[in-house]
Amino acid sequence: MTRPGDERRTQVLRTAVHVASVEGLEGLTLGRLATATAVPKSALQALFGTKERLQLAIVDHAADVFRRSVLTPSEDVADGLPRLRALMAAWIDYLVIFDGGCLFVAGASELDGRPGPARDAIVEAVVTGERLLLRHAVLAKRLGELPPESDPQQVVFELHAVLLKANHDRQLLGRADALDRARAAVARILPAGDLQENPPRTSE
Repeated sequence: MTRPGDERRTQVLRTAVHVASVEGLEGLTLGRLATATAVPKSALQALFGTKERLQLAIVDHAADVFRRSVLTPSEDVADGLPRLRALMAAWIDYLVIFDGGCLFVAGASELDGRPGPARDAIVEAVVTGERLLLRHAVLAKRLGELPPESDPQQVVFELHAVLLKANHDRQLLGRADALDRARAAVARILPAGDLQENPPRTSE
């Protein structure tokens, strides 16, 4: 059962994640959020308690948006290379959802040298995404969809680098073609067809 406070909390987080993607998790205070949402600071304190709990709630909300925008649409796609392509296509589109680009990229840059629960939450989200890509890269190699000499971990490294570069170019440099270049890079990393040299014969 959804309580009235839960809905208000969700509405606040929908704004907070945009502000945090631009101004940073550390820069987003309850006072700044009160101004952005027109919700009294006292009400925000009742909803989140502390700045740290607000940060964790923002990261969790961003992760939920990622699941709905990237993971769920890809669930019906075949495992292996097709799933990798679908995940990357949706992931590139996800980079434009928040005003400041990917919250996890921004948060990783901001908090990489600052130990604490918010950094830990960012790390968990990033590692979870990488593990998902690696699972399907390993499966794609096993199925003969990637060259036999390919290194799945290197494939994931390059795919993740594409995402970081696309977010960087779009947000920092204002390059309108950043996402198109990212799609072109993914198409080069992930081959278009079945590369299995000697597929098993079927009986006639």
